[in-house]
Amino acid sequence: MTLGVAILGTGRIGGNYINVVRAADDAVVLVVAEPREEQVADLKTEHPDIEFVAGYQDILDRDDIDIVVGTLPHWLHHQAAIDCVNAGKHVYLEKPMALNVRECDEMLAAAKANGKLLMTAHTQRYYGENVKMKEIIDSGDLGEVVMANAMWVKPLEPQKRPPWMLVGAQGGGMGQMDGTHLIDRLIWLLGDDIYSVSGITSNYTHPDLDADDSGMHFLRWKSGKTATITRMGFVHGITEYGADYFFTKGQAKHRRAYGRKGVTGVWVEKDNEWESVPFDEIDSLKVQFNDFALAVARGDSDSPIPMEHGRNVLRVFEATEESHRTGREVILD
Repeated sequence: MTLGVAILGTGRIGGNYINVVRAADDAVVLVVAEPREEQVADLKTEHPDIEFVAGYQDILDRDDIDIVVGTLPHWLHHQAAIDCVNAGKHVYLEKPMALNVRECDEMLAAAKANGKLLMTAHTQRYYGENVKMKEIIDSGDLGEVVMANAMWVKPLEPQKRPPWMLVGAQGGGMGQMDGTHLIDRLIWLLGDDIYSVSGITSNYTHPDLDADDSGMHFLRWKSGKTATITRMGFVHGITEYGADYFFTKGQAKHRRAYGRKGVTGVWVEKDNEWESVPFDEIDSLKVQFNDFALAVARGDSDSPIPMEHGRNVLRVFEATEESHRTGREVILD
C-alpha cells in the first residue's frame, strides 16, 4: 500500500518534507499546498512530478491523499487539522499542536469522530542524544531522577524570522517555539504526572516585540521530581541547548549543537569527571514521519507519539503563561 501525502506550507521547514516523505516506506508526495508563488518557484523546478496548489482546501476532496503533513504557521493549525480529518485524512502536524488547549480538544474530537490519526510531531524525542538519555534514565543504573535543569538559550534574530513568529496572538514567541520543545522532552523523560507550574515569561532582550523572548519556570511532578526550564532569545550571548539530570546515584547531561555553535553529546558522571557516552545519530524528521506512516498503514488506533500528547504539552505551556499573569503557582488538574 502506497500512501499519498499532501504537504501544507513550505516555510522554514515545509519544503524539507518532500525528501522526508520520499525516504519513508511506501509513501509518496503527490501535492504541495502553498499560496506564495515565490516560495515554490524553485521547488516546482526541482520536483516536476509533484502538483502545487494554492491552498489546502484544494486537496480535501482528493481520494488519493491519505496523509496531510501540516507545516503551517501556528495559528493556522487548528482549522486546517479539523478540515483535513473531516475530509478523511490522517494529519501529521508540526508542533505546537495549536494555540491553546481548547483548540486541541476540538481537533482531537474531530480526529476521533472520523477515526483518523492526528499526531503532533515533537521531533526532539527522536534526537539521538535524547534517545540515549531516556535509555540511561530507564535503565536505573544511576538510580531515580530527582531534579533536572533544561535550557535553550540562543540568538533570537527577529530580522530572520517571518512576521507571525513575532506576534504572540499568532503563536509566535520563544515559549511556543522553544518552550514547548523543552516541555515535551521533560514529559517524555520524567513522566506526564506534572503537578504544578510556576515562573515568569518576559521580553528581557527584545522589549519592543509583541511576543515573549525569555522565560524561567519551575515544574513539580506528583512523583516528587522537579525541573527548571530556562529559555532566552538573546541579542548577544553563548548558545546553550540541552539539560542536566540529577539522580539519586549520579548525574548525566546532554547537549546539542545549534546554529553551528556548541557540541552534541551525552555525558555521565564517573569518578567526579564527565565521561562521554556514545549514541546513534538519528535523522529525526525521517524516522518520525516513517513511524507515523507505518502506524497509518497498519491501522493503529493511536499514533507513535500519542495523539493526546500535543494537548498535554500545551496544557503545561498554558500554565506557564497563567503563572506569569497571576504571580502564583498553577496546580494542574
